[in-house]
Amino acid sequence: MRLIQLSHYNPFATVIAFLIVTIIGFASMTKMPVQLTPNLNRPQIAIINSWRAAAPAEIEAEIVEPQENILTGIAGVERLYSSVRAGMSITMLEFSIGTDMQQAFINVVNALNQAPARPREANEPTVMLGGLEESIASLLITKIDASEDADFTAYQDLIEASVKPELQKIPGIARVDLNSGLSHQLHVEIDPYKMAALGVQLSTVTQSIQRSANMSGGFAEVGRREYTVRYNGQYTPETFGDMIVTYNDGRPVYLREIATVENGFSERRSFAFRTGRPAFYISLNGTNDANTVEVMDNLKRVTEDLNERLLNKHGLQIELSFDSSVHIKRAIDLVQSSLGIGILLALGMLYWMIRGFRATLLIGLTIPISLAAALLVMAMLGRSLNIISLAGLAFAVGLVLDAAIVVQENFLRLRQQGLGLLTAAKQGASDVAPALFASTATTVAIFTPVIFMEGVAGQLFFDLAVTMSVAVIASMLAAMLLIPVVAVKVLKQESSAHDPLPLWSKLANWYGRATRTTTRATLWVTTLLGASIVAMMVLLPRPDFLPEAKWEGIFVAFMVPPGANYSVLENEIARTIMRRLEPYVEGDQLPQIKDYNIASSSGGSILFVYPEEADSATEVLTLLREKILVDLPETKAYAQQSSLLNISVGSTNRAIRLNFNGELDDASRLVIERTIELLRDRLPNTAVRAIPNIYDAKPELLVTPRDHKLAQAGIDRTSVAQMVRAVTSGLYSGEYFDGHNRRDIIVKSAPWRNPEELEAMPMYTNNGGVQTIGQLTETKRITGPVRLQRLNGKRTLTLLIAPPPTVTLDETIEVTRTVMEEIGNELSPGVYMSLTGGADDLADTIGTMQENFIYAVVILFLIMAAVFRSMRDSLLVLTTVPVAMAGGVVGLTVLNMFTFQALDLLTMIGFVILLGLMVNNAILLVDQTRKAQAEGMSIAAATQYAIATRVRPVYMSSLTSVVGMLPLVLIPGAGSEIYRGLAVVIVGGMLMSTIFMLIYMPALMRLIARPASQETDHVSD
Repeated sequence: MRLIQLSHYNPFATVIAFLIVTIIGFASMTKMPVQLTPNLNRPQIAIINSWRAAAPAEIEAEIVEPQENILTGIAGVERLYSSVRAGMSITMLEFSIGTDMQQAFINVVNALNQAPARPREANEPTVMLGGLEESIASLLITKIDASEDADFTAYQDLIEASVKPELQKIPGIARVDLNSGLSHQLHVEIDPYKMAALGVQLSTVTQSIQRSANMSGGFAEVGRREYTVRYNGQYTPETFGDMIVTYNDGRPVYLREIATVENGFSERRSFAFRTGRPAFYISLNGTNDANTVEVMDNLKRVTEDLNERLLNKHGLQIELSFDSSVHIKRAIDLVQSSLGIGILLALGMLYWMIRGFRATLLIGLTIPISLAAALLVMAMLGRSLNIISLAGLAFAVGLVLDAAIVVQENFLRLRQQGLGLLTAAKQGASDVAPALFASTATTVAIFTPVIFMEGVAGQLFFDLAVTMSVAVIASMLAAMLLIPVVAVKVLKQESSAHDPLPLWSKLANWYGRATRTTTRATLWVTTLLGASIVAMMVLLPRPDFLPEAKWEGIFVAFMVPPGANYSVLENEIARTIMRRLEPYVEGDQLPQIKDYNIASSSGGSILFVYPEEADSATEVLTLLREKILVDLPETKAYAQQSSLLNISVGSTNRAIRLNFNGELDDASRLVIERTIELLRDRLPNTAVRAIPNIYDAKPELLVTPRDHKLAQAGIDRTSVAQMVRAVTSGLYSGEYFDGHNRRDIIVKSAPWRNPEELEAMPMYTNNGGVQTIGQLTETKRITGPVRLQRLNGKRTLTLLIAPPPTVTLDETIEVTRTVMEEIGNELSPGVYMSLTGGADDLADTIGTMQENFIYAVVILFLIMAAVFRSMRDSLLVLTTVPVAMAGGVVGLTVLNMFTFQALDLLTMIGFVILLGLMVNNAILLVDQTRKAQAEGMSIAAATQYAIATRVRPVYMSSLTSVVGMLPLVLIPGAGSEIYRGLAVVIVGGMLMSTIFMLIYMPALMRLIARPASQETDHVSD
């Protein structure tokens, strides 16, 4: 080939070219962002609505349902999910794969602009592209003096003005949320009794406040000057009391007579504690391309500076609560160490088989060159350095040696035949170039479907496909262009210095005897094919979606008593948990706990626990379940070890959702209770919880107007509704801006302590004088929802089913479907069931992998047909697929004897990759056999010659690949579950293929023998 000739024309330039690629490749690695995994963002958009003090039912009716009616018409929306709580709602829109999300974002904003007008007090909806991903870090500000209270309002301006801007400056931070922050308000606290005595109505007060506004008068030219005219009609907090609200018998009634005015904050409806101390909670969200490790390093530097320069002076300190870089570094370090050990093992195996130090190092040159080329391409594509891309490099370590082994073996063989150094180098590379190109093409072609996979699977494995493909291509180029050039210089004395091990000739003779007769050949073919098919049918594990990939952090979700206020949650639940955790934090009892965070807000109540030692996570989890979280008042706690692959906080990739859509009556709710019992009985240790609660259990006061009483009093429904709102949570009456802060003006009264006090609140009416709310309305005590869920426009109750680590998602879905069939006829008309979450993910995964496996087989067949110029030989090689697949299945079976390993998405990819790897040696063996037949040998002689010629390079290439991947299988640690199943499949498949391919292929070719005269013009070795 011309390139081979050209590389020898200027050897120095050839070496320099590869050296430059290597240097640039490793240099580019330092510029790549470091993340745990590739970006796993689903195509979704989140819409957040907030309405102060509004009940879930009101938010649903006034905001969420009208918005959903508009949003369902947007192109590409596959699923619409809304969660409604008191004061807020979150609507998630999931789009089909391949949707232009920028255009989808514009469509969503335009649709919201067409939605009906929101209530006056409701805020503008917040639209977020990408949904609600897990925060990159969380911070907690605590008071240095542990005896201080939990009130941080005195420091909120300091945090907003000095802390938040410093955090936002950090490269890679997209958003800083002050979760514990309270909004600034101007409180007008009225006295309903004084108002009634002075004949003042609430509407009069609110209208007076709203009319007191500044206004621009415009511009006026006076002589040579232009004046700006401003009407100063806005009262200040200090002068609001001087506002004349109305007149009573000709006497002005001032606001100060019926109310007090002061600056304040919104009601605190959340709390957070850091290892027993009250805390101000801050969460940070990163950009999609953020270098997580670099962000965390910068964040630590910024927090140290803030503590020393600012916060400590005010008696505060800020600390990192959740450092995502810790487990990222741990997982990355584990893969890097496995990569390094794999390189050493591969070179050690190679040296043992070659028995030549220089020859071993020469072949080993392809490793840094190939890895550097893969890193360079990854950097050019803007990808990150993550556990998947590094695993791809580790998998490639053994594979990149194959081409160099074949070239060097051919070079040494030609030297032993008497050819000169330069001639042997050129001819050695030229002879095997077509076969190497074919084997490389089959390996790379297998990754083509992987590269074009969509969804989470495609995002997760794009890096793996690119790194392995580029590394294999680079190794082929290095083997054909660089290795021969360097061999001329360094292997002058090694042409025959080291004789092959006697093992190879013994193996060749044994393989030859095993297939010498037709009977033996038939026995071997039928036995291997039959055993492989049976092994796959019997031993193949059940499918799953993604591995758990646990790290030591423990997440706890709570189902708290419906209607419990935050004071009860803090004093009776949070502080009880903190008292129980204290001896384990202090080290008085084991296992020791390093830190914990406990928080509650409208989004729910959660607990994060961080063990002192990573290895004690299981003990801490048991401690929480058996001691810490038991016997909490009317509270259920669900504790689980966190997963590295969780897409959002507290979620799990292995949970399925059983949705009950429609209007639920009491009969349907009883059926749902029975469903939970059936699932827990048939799936032991499975966490099943209803979201929201099956029964509406939050106490409500339903205040209904008495229309005839209102008519007699000369008052309308709105006036009474505003009065109820004012004396309960406060009535929004406008805004006040002081040049620094914008404050909502809230008209409120002193809080009432029981429903009777609410009914006794007086109101002045036009016709009836002073009336109480109880006279004008009827009050009933009922129960209402704590939370509402909607799926595709309908109210939904969801059972979140999270199986234990040793139960696959496939088994869980099978049992769940059986239960669905049993209870389906018991549900009331109009209520129907559906499975989503992990069920959808698993179904999509299995369908995608089946398609990609078929595509891979077809591509493989076509490439080999082109190489052999024979569809028959291509089919012969493809018949080795069951043998290799069975090897992967046996590998999984052996692994399951020591630790649980399901057939998850990553493991399925291993079988696809195995297709391209196991045919390489078969291609060379078939080609060598056909070439010998073309030279006049019988099929028996040709197969024996091919075995004798190929046994050593086959074992060399396969065993170096296997030992290079062994660390990924054997070394446990953070994140090893992600790639362990994939590695086992490839290792097991290659071992099985290597051992039996030299029996199976010669036996099959002897059984399906054809005249040598037909075998011409094949790829030569």
